[in-house]
Formats: sequence, C-alpha cells, structure tokens
Amino acid sequence: MLASIFYRQLRHYIGNTVTVATSSDLFEGVLHGVTNQIIRITESAPGYESDLDIITIPLDQIEFVRVDNAQ
Repeated sequence: MLASIFYRQLRHYIGNTVTVATSSDLFEGVLHGVTNQIIRITESAPGYESDLDIITIPLDQIEFVRVDNAQ
C-alpha cells in the first residue's frame, strides 16, 4: 500500500528537478517518468559536452526523494 501512495505522489512531480538517494548513490536531474516499479530521471552529466543521461531507478531501492521547484 505504501508503494502505491509513493508512486502516485511521485507522478505529480514529473518535469521537476529531483534529488534521489539510494543506499549507494545520489542522483540529481529532472523526473522524466514514473511507473509502479521504476522512476526515470534525466541527469545532466558534468563535463565538457553536457551529455544527458537517463537514469532508471527501481522504486524499492529509493531511500528518499527531494523535489526542487515543486509546483
């Protein structure tokens, strides 16, 4: 039940900048998509070319999400 609430809440923030923490990594980018099992964020890779990486994170691996500029 809690996973369902988490999934529905995250869907409200698609298009916003988020910080997502797992037990081993910290990601920052724009929330691109949410399903009932994963989220996808577009992360701007630091460096000369400013490549965009799409990161897929399973919902059950997320420790916390911070939303910047929430609408």
